Amino acid sequence: MCHTRLDSESESETSHSDENRSVATGAPLGGKKVISSFAGMALIINNVTGPGVPGIPNLFMEAGWLYPTLLFLVVWILSSFSTGMYAEAMRMVPGNEHFRGRIEYTTIVKHYFGNTWFKLSQIGLNGALQSLNIISVIQSAQVMDQAISSMFGKSCAINLSPFDLTFDGSGSNSGEWNLTESTKFWSCIDLNDLDRGNAWGCHLILTAGFVVSLCATLPMGMYNLDDNIKIQVGAFILTLACWVVWFVVAFWSSNFSNDEWQIKAVTDTSKSYRSQTAVLGAVLFNFGYVTTIPSWVNEKRPAVSVNKSVWSATFVCMLVFFGVGVTGCMAFHQFLEGPATGTCEKVPGMNTACASSILQVFTTPRLMEYYMKDVHDNAFVNFIVQMSVYMFAVGAVMSGIPVFSIVVRYNCLENGLPKWFSDFWGIWFPWLIAIPLLYQPDALNQFILFSSLIFVSFTDFIVPWYLYYHLMQLKQVSVDEGDIQDDEESTYLIADSDAGSLVGTHIPVHWAFPPSWGLSVVGKKRAALVLVIILTISCAIGTVTSIMTSASGGWDCAAVGA
Repeated sequence: MCHTRLDSESESETSHSDENRSVATGAPLGGKKVISSFAGMALIINNVTGPGVPGIPNLFMEAGWLYPTLLFLVVWILSSFSTGMYAEAMRMVPGNEHFRGRIEYTTIVKHYFGNTWFKLSQIGLNGALQSLNIISVIQSAQVMDQAISSMFGKSCAINLSPFDLTFDGSGSNSGEWNLTESTKFWSCIDLNDLDRGNAWGCHLILTAGFVVSLCATLPMGMYNLDDNIKIQVGAFILTLACWVVWFVVAFWSSNFSNDEWQIKAVTDTSKSYRSQTAVLGAVLFNFGYVTTIPSWVNEKRPAVSVNKSVWSATFVCMLVFFGVGVTGCMAFHQFLEGPATGTCEKVPGMNTACASSILQVFTTPRLMEYYMKDVHDNAFVNFIVQMSVYMFAVGAVMSGIPVFSIVVRYNCLENGLPKWFSDFWGIWFPWLIAIPLLYQPDALNQFILFSSLIFVSFTDFIVPWYLYYHLMQLKQVSVDEGDIQDDEESTYLIADSDAGSLVGTHIPVHWAFPPSWGLSVVGKKRAALVLVIILTISCAIGTVTSIMTSASGGWDCAAVGA
């Protein structure tokens, strides 16, 4: 194989002081290029398998296994290529050959498309990442409230909007229950025992779980990405243990012993708890990681391959999606709440509310007793299951919050915004917005659905594909196709690096599609444009149908999490 050495001083020597300087501004930004291959994969897996994973069983329940499975496979492939396309455009920016400098998501768009697209990408990037962060904050705070309730019997909160709330029960809890804690400024309730309603539903509430999550997570967003990487590796290992527990425990469900585990290929949408409208948004949400890739590329070790890291990490994510999603649906489908419909099948005679995810199944005593009495009655095994829920909030959900905050902060700083504003917008803003949404009916599912269809589809798919289309246009016009280097590895000289001696190290040259595939520039350009058109139309249709489905449902404040 032919290798090329870049010998000129401007291209061959990259001192560490230049590694963390923005190509666009020349100012220092972010951390060093020290993130290893395994650490990078752990980071990507954490970003992909964050707050959306516990709700995947709900998706299979509502839509059946066929459409979600096909869409997961398609979006997995497209998102991985989307990442490769964006990274290729990133390395083509002058001064960033072989990712020797650093440049963030929105600045890349500005370089190729100018100010109009730059502004749109800023809206899209912030909409996508802030939505992901708000969802993560809500989920981590709710799970932490449940953990506090388990340890101390109740979790407490400051109620900033006290008003009277009643709960209309049925079955064993028939009658109307007045939730006295809903009118108190300071109230304490057991989040694991809501059979008679949730007094915090629809209230503006500042809970103990929220405060604990904030104190544990917010400081990490003030550091650089490379400073957080050990936390990401630890979080991946912890989350992996949680997935294993969920997968194994699911087979203890009574659905398997009673032969009630089957999932329909395509569900009957005439039933109130069946729908196909949430599938596209939910799947896109789980692959909304492309916007974080430039920040990782900027701080990965030069010898780490973008393609190998991304494809390996996302393959592991697919195993998790199907392992948790399919088994969870088989085990608990009667009480899983549909992401679009907001309702579930239920079992006659049981008043327990629908579960927004399998996390709620595991933390609801009546559901645990119904599905897995042996697990519920075994103190040790039940403790392991409960701990897996709380540790998931720490490992998968809370660990992702600082990453999204850092990426938002990096983009703000690179584009000249003051540090105080960058810190506020990236770190503090999602926590402030999450407060009024903390215990709203179906807030998580609706946030996931619409943020994915509007923001994630634009920033993680449409922009990278159109950017690649534009890049191929430039290449077709300005470069003879025969001059494109056809080897997949090249070397360049690094004078000094804290990552170790890399002088003469083989650095993989990144291509979205390896030259060995023999794809023409025209073919790549057409494929990217077709993908842009198809996804744009699909998301528009998905948004309209989702709005129609959501509008048909009602809000039951007292039943939030009940």
